[in-house]
Parts: sequence; structure tokens; C-alpha cells
Amino acid sequence: MKTTRDELSTALEALRDRPIVSESRDYARRWARARARAASLRNLMFGPAGAIAAACVTAYIVFALVFELAGVGINRVAKNLIETGIEETRVVALEDGSRIVLDRQSRLRVVFTPAARDVELLDGQAHFEVAKNPNRPFRVRTRSAEVVAVGTMFDVATVPARTTVTLIEGRVNVRTISGPAQAEPKFEALVPGQQLGIASDGQFLDKRVVKIENVTAWQRGTIILDDMPLPEALTAMNRYSVTQIVIRGPALQSRRVSGVFRIGDVETEAIALERYFNLRETSRSERAIVLERQASP
Repeated sequence: MKTTRDELSTALEALRDRPIVSESRDYARRWARARARAASLRNLMFGPAGAIAAACVTAYIVFALVFELAGVGINRVAKNLIETGIEETRVVALEDGSRIVLDRQSRLRVVFTPAARDVELLDGQAHFEVAKNPNRPFRVRTRSAEVVAVGTMFDVATVPARTTVTLIEGRVNVRTISGPAQAEPKFEALVPGQQLGIASDGQFLDKRVVKIENVTAWQRGTIILDDMPLPEALTAMNRYSVTQIVIRGPALQSRRVSGVFRIGDVETEAIALERYFNLRETSRSERAIVLERQASP
């Protein structure tokens, strides 16, 4: 035990003259002297009330600096990014009582303020169940459209070329986001069962009545294609698989397709498309299955 204490004393003695220790000791002395001078100045100029006020101002400044350095900042709204992988969906319960079901391969950002509830759907598809609050609108924004609701239920899907809004329950207003082809935004109101398409340049594409069970089938692990244009059908199927189905031939792009598929079952989808359009598989890899029209005999 004595040997241990002697070794410790020797180590501390050697450490005492190290530059970092000397600098730390000097800094502590300077800080103590500055604090004493500041306290004397507060008592001289302001008295007890002034000292309390000065302390509050100092605390506020320190608080603001800490939050600013942490990347938060006073009055800055936190932006929450939520995303899913290729094999997961996610249910998100929001602080206002609203609920979001985020589809696979999807991303969104939630920004809530005291005055509004904003969601930015960056990619993919989501189902929204909005808690009613007339004084705090709920807005979902994509590249080409903004959906405004108070208390309702709807689906929004977005890809680079198109946004699709489907109203399930309640009422929503859809506003286009101005693109180069238009100077002013357009507005459209939906009633339950209606679906509206918006192009990437902010133009309305189509408004039609759809089957709600088909639109929400992805929540049950199923894709239902009901007389859908082939390019849109491929986009819907390919979002759920690493292996993409590619169909070559411009004449086929105007064709339409119907069918029910299990999400991610790329093999069954490829076989069905082969038979549906009289195609043949011309190449295959982990990334793509390429189908082309068979030559006539």
C-alpha cells in the first residue's frame, strides 16, 4: 500500500508542471477574478434587482447559444424525416392524433407548428387519417401538388412524373404547384371515391371515380391493377422489388393491364405480363428482367 501511495505522489508531482495543467490553473484564476469583478459591478450599478436581471439575460444568452450550436436554435422548427425500406411499411402516430401509414420505399417529412400541420411526401405513397382541427389545417405537399384537409382520410402517391390523390372519407382541396407551363395554381375539390392525377408541371391529368379497396390494397400486401396504363402498372410493381421489370417496345406503352399480385412477387408479375402481351424474356439479372414482343412466326 505504501508503495502505491509513493508512486501516486511521484506521478502527481510530475504532472503538476505539465503545460496543460499550468494553463488550466491560470484560466481558473482568471475566470474567478472576472466573476468577482462582474459581481461587484452588478451590485454597484443595479443593486439586487439589477443582479437578478443580468443573471436572467446571461442565462438566456447561454441557452440560445447551446441550442444554436446543437443545430436546434430558438424558434426553429424541427423537421422529422421518416422513411421505409423495400420490405417494410410503417405506421406513424402524430402528436395531434393523426395517423400515417407509410408504404414501402417511401419518404416523408413532418413539420408541425402551432398554426399548421405540414407533411412533405418526398417519394412513394402514404395513407393519411387526419384528426379534425379547423383552426390548424393539415397539408400534404409533393413535387406538383398540395392537399389541404381538416379532418379526413386520403391516399397520396408520388413519382417523378405524377402525383395521385385519392379521397377515401371527408373532403380535401387539391392545389397545383405552379410549374413552367402555368402562371397560376389551379384548385380542385374531391369527394369520397374520387382520384385526381397531377403532372410534374402542375397540370391536372384526370379525375375519376375509383374503387377504394383497390387503392388501399397495398396496406394488405397486394397490388390491384384495374385497367391501368402499362407504364403506371410497371411503376407500381417495380417499387416493391430490387429486380425491375423492363418492357421494350414503344407500341406497348399505350396498352393497359389488369390483375391482382402479391407485393414483391416479381416472378409472377413477369410471367403474367409475358402471357398478357405475348412477350418473351430476353435477358435477366439481379437488377432487371427484360421482356420484349415475340416475333411473328
